[in-house]
Amino acid sequence: AGQRLLYIPGRTVHHAAGSYRGEGKTDAKDAAIIADQARMRHDLQPLRAGDDIAVELRILTSRRSDLVADRTRAINRMRAQLLEYFPALERAFDYNKSRAALILLTG
Repeated sequence: AGQRLLYIPGRTVHHAAGSYRGEGKTDAKDAAIIADQARMRHDLQPLRAGDDIAVELRILTSRRSDLVADRTRAINRMRAQLLEYFPALERAFDYNKSRAALILLTG
């Protein structure tokens, strides 16, 4: 709350990306491009709380939060199961980078 929300079309970000150096598409690079566009451009339209796109954005961010919480719970359940049956294996998994534990537990 209290932050101004601007609408930046995807094509605007895509065109601006061509002027940025570095590796290919990354979240960090996209965030920098979006921040620069929001800071430098004065023709971007602010969104109001009742605008359709603002409402959809709120719904999508809420859904993402739910999915992140679900993922965290699933990982915690997997870790608890592995810790119960095979503690050494549980400690060996990198849950952020590998799906090996999920594959092992779900077949």
